[in-house]
Amino acid sequence: MMNALMDIGELRTRASDQGRASARSWPRAATLTLGTNGAELPPATELAELLPRVPVARVQLAESADFSALPDRAIVRITALLRECSSIGAGVIWSLILGVEQLDLIPQLDHLPAPDTITVLEERSPFVSKWRSSNNFGLLYFRKGPKYLSVVDQRPESSRRIIVEDPAMMDVFLQALEGCAWAEVTRTPQYAAAARDLVNMGLLLCVGDQCVTLPVHMRSWPIGAVLLGGTLASAGKKSGDVKG
Repeated sequence: MMNALMDIGELRTRASDQGRASARSWPRAATLTLGTNGAELPPATELAELLPRVPVARVQLAESADFSALPDRAIVRITALLRECSSIGAGVIWSLILGVEQLDLIPQLDHLPAPDTITVLEERSPFVSKWRSSNNFGLLYFRKGPKYLSVVDQRPESSRRIIVEDPAMMDVFLQALEGCAWAEVTRTPQYAAAARDLVNMGLLLCVGDQCVTLPVHMRSWPIGAVLLGGTLASAGKKSGDVKG
């Protein structure tokens, strides 16, 4: 069966109460196609709510995500979208373009779904980089507890568990899930200090005057094993990391 394509408008319609019957009849091989312009991207948290209600097999970015040219707001929204797709186990088809000065973004993003291709502008030879999620499942994720967040960071340069209990730090972490302006999460000295701490811990990414939370929300285990490059077998070996 050939993949059926839908856009965000179709997804919203089929996920609505009125569209539930037609949603059930939609082919399971459907692909949701999205533009990369920030204004055309749905909120990542909305997408995470809609996708489980409609049988969409994968999400596809229609154009390459050109981080060298896109506005900062679009970059953080794409990052949030990739993170939420990881969270619910939806496959992603996308390509990444970076300026040579942006190479430090790769180790901050490579716990997310791997791009099909990476193009680095001004590089004279084909760019080859190991995207760590291709071979490792659950590199960076969090779970919500009562009045705290539990973050598991299994990236080699970090390799730690973090319990976030400070109310200001939790507020910044959760507010930036969607991607937002840095000024919004640094509105007081207390919040500014919390935001800087999250950046220093590698849990918050700043792009220009925008920021976005990086850890994937692990709602259940295993999740997104294929998407993140793992397998159910490898996930089973790590199943003791998360309960429930």
